[in-house]
This record gives sequence, C-alpha cells and structure tokens, in this order.
Amino acid sequence: MGALLKNEWIKLWNKKQTWFFLGAIVIIMIGLTFIYQSFIADSTNQGEGEWTIELETEISEQEEILESGTDEEWMEAQAEQTIQENEELLEAGINPNEMNNMIFMNETVLSVASFITLFTVIVASSIVSSEIDNGTMKHLLIRPYERWQVLLSKFITVVAFSIVMMVTLILTNILMGTIFFGTGSYSSQVMEMSFHGGPLYTTVANIFPAKIGLYFLNMLMFVIISFSLSILFKSQTLAVGISIFILFSTSVLQGFSLLLADTAWYKFIFLPHLDLPAYAVVDEIMPGVGIGFSLTILAIYAIAFIGASGIYFQKKDLM
Repeated sequence: MGALLKNEWIKLWNKKQTWFFLGAIVIIMIGLTFIYQSFIADSTNQGEGEWTIELETEISEQEEILESGTDEEWMEAQAEQTIQENEELLEAGINPNEMNNMIFMNETVLSVASFITLFTVIVASSIVSSEIDNGTMKHLLIRPYERWQVLLSKFITVVAFSIVMMVTLILTNILMGTIFFGTGSYSSQVMEMSFHGGPLYTTVANIFPAKIGLYFLNMLMFVIISFSLSILFKSQTLAVGISIFILFSTSVLQGFSLLLADTAWYKFIFLPHLDLPAYAVVDEIMPGVGIGFSLTILAIYAIAFIGASGIYFQKKDLM
C-alpha cells in the first residue's frame, strides 16, 4: 500500500497542472493582499479612539434618519440595524477597522480557499477517469494489489494534496499579513457576519479553527463526489465538467435556502448542507437543521457515493 501511495504522489507532482494550482493559490493570495491593503489603508491608520468617534457619529446620523420620519421602510430598517451593530461594537470594544495578520487571516483565508476546492475537485475528478481514458489503469491493476487499494491510494493522494494547498495558503496569508498589517494577537477580537443569522462577536482563536475545520469537511465532501464521478465516467472531460457544475450549483442554491427551507424534502438532499463553515457562526442553517443533522445527511450521501462507485469499479472490465 505504501508503494501505491508513493507512486500516486510522484505521478501527481510530475504533472505541470499540480504546480500550476499550487502557484495559483500563492499568487491569488498575494494579489488579494495588495487589493485589501489599498482599500483599507486609510481606515487602519486611525488614531487611538477615533474609531469610537466614527461609530458614535454614524449612530447619530442614523438616529436623525429615524427621527425625520422617512416613509421608506427599508431605510428605517437599515438605520436600526446600523445603530444596533455599532452599539454592540462599542459595548464589546471591537474596532471594526483594526487590522493585523491574525484578523487578516480570519477574514480572507476562506475566500481564497474556494479556489483550493475548485482545484481539488479538478484533481479528484480526473485522477481515475484520466487513467481509464488513456488506458494506463490496466498497468496498475496487473500489480499484486486489490482494486480497492488502488482507489484508496488515489483518494488519499487527493486529500493530501488539498492539505498541502491549505497549509501553503495559510502560511502565505500569515506572511503577507505580517508584512502589510503587522503582527497581531491570536486572541484579537472580531465580528463575524453570516447569511443565516446576525453578527457574532468573538476572537480569532475561537472562530478560525472552527471555520477551517468545517471548511475542510465541506471540501472533503466535494472530493468524495468528484472522486466517485471520476470512477463512474470513463470520460475525463465529462467527470470534471459534472463535478465543477455541482460545485458552482451548490453556491447558487445557498441563496435559495431561505425560500426552500420550509419544504419537507429540501433538507434531505445534500446540496444545502454543503455550507458547513456557517456553523462556526450560527447553530442552524435552516429551521430545525443543526450541524449534527447536516453531518449525518452528508455522511449518508458520502457512503452512497463511495459504495456505488466502489462496487462499479470492482466489476468494471478495465483490462
């Protein structure tokens, strides 16, 4: 088994595509840092206490809007929300404009990590189908290994590749954040917003590990789906295309979760549950749907995907 893993790892890194993906993560992170720095440079240079004055001024402005008796309901709702958020920030002592390498990491890592998911999906959906497509799979199967060992070695290789990219991203992020924003404390206070709920006031130490852990589980499910499709479809192009379609359609469907949350069937399909990082901020992503339910649904589908593709690969004539 060790020889299979070594062989798959060497084959993966012998491809130019692998190095391109790794380099792209670094370049995207560096580019995002420059963009981030250019947009927030002015606000992060505030003197001590200026941010409190800014929040208090904004509260006064929004109160004037409410006192003016505007007929626009959306303006009233927005003013009330702004007042509430600013008052909570003042009470918690959180400077919304503060920036250091730890806050920068917490705010930006998952944005770039979406590219890791995309690149991992491409690798996972081609690692089997490409060898079936070009006929090299039979050279693996004539060796004294079971078919399930061949699949397991490829799956572990994909997961290991995703971990390498994630570690590379975090290290690049910390380096760029330190250079541009200085060293900060891992216990820096932050405000987290969620599509599923209101703001959460916490620290980087409390929120970041949960976000990364849940994101990795999310990505692992995409790997399982893509890897299974790679087995089920002989065409590499078809396997990659369907996997990428599922990846992007999942993002689109998250916007419809509130509309479909009350339907009896929606919470039993796996797509709305592929938003696990949201649980770092909220307890439920839909009424009555918590992290335990989401993980159970994803586990059931993962077993189904792995079981179906594994059985198919065992019986498929590839010689």
